[in-house]
Amino acid sequence: MKRDPDEIAAKMHEALRDKEFKLYLQPKIDLKTKSTAGAEALVRWIGKKGEILFPNEFIPVFEQNGFCIFLDDYMLEQTCRLIRQWMKNGIEPIPISVNQSRLIFFQPDYTARLQQLMETYQIPRGVLILEITEGIALEKEQHLTARLTQIQNLGIQISMDDFGTGYSSLTMLGSLPIDELKLDRGFLLKASDPADTRSRIILQHIFQLAKSLNLPTVAEGIETVEQETFVRNWGGDYGQGYLYDRPMPVKEFNTKYMRGNFNEKTDFII
Repeated sequence: MKRDPDEIAAKMHEALRDKEFKLYLQPKIDLKTKSTAGAEALVRWIGKKGEILFPNEFIPVFEQNGFCIFLDDYMLEQTCRLIRQWMKNGIEPIPISVNQSRLIFFQPDYTARLQQLMETYQIPRGVLILEITEGIALEKEQHLTARLTQIQNLGIQISMDDFGTGYSSLTMLGSLPIDELKLDRGFLLKASDPADTRSRIILQHIFQLAKSLNLPTVAEGIETVEQETFVRNWGGDYGQGYLYDRPMPVKEFNTKYMRGNFNEKTDFII
């Protein structure tokens, strides 16, 4: 059942105050070693009665009314808190990528806020990754390049997410200082179709180009062994999708993927 946008907007501030937006994690897998190379932070809205709203139900509303700025900041801090919890428990943290919207990315105090979070939670360099969409990259390129460089100087990596969903320019891969390229699941789905030779050739060459630029690639939406084989043979570095695991609550992710002794009362505060 489709949610009423007005109802979503009416409840969003209260939901943020009551911490109804929950951090979920989906593992990112190294295609060569099959080991867990990182995770993506995703959000679920879990209401007081336990009902779950998925991002496609509320994110478009938040992007329209500007509330995504507050949600992005909240999820960013929750991710930093989790990384600190891992370290407190003697567990080496894995890199976590966090989605950031265009609205928050160009806020004047954005880099200062990132620096504050990195210092407050003592996040090691290279552990926090910000995911930006190619839509951000298509505007304000000069301003964007300066901002990306400032963020990288803080020890934060940049991943270009959903590459291939819009009017991607291959030249931006050489001009923008990014650390990782994530290919949209729709791209892989088309390339997996034996009849769609063009999409397959394009995807192969994107992997080859990224490899030439020493730019690690992540294929999203891997659901079959056949798709995994395609991506690995084409030179893809990492995979993410239901073949490996679904997005899950932090507690479940810790049990399945992170080794260490967790105290139930203090460690699962996300």
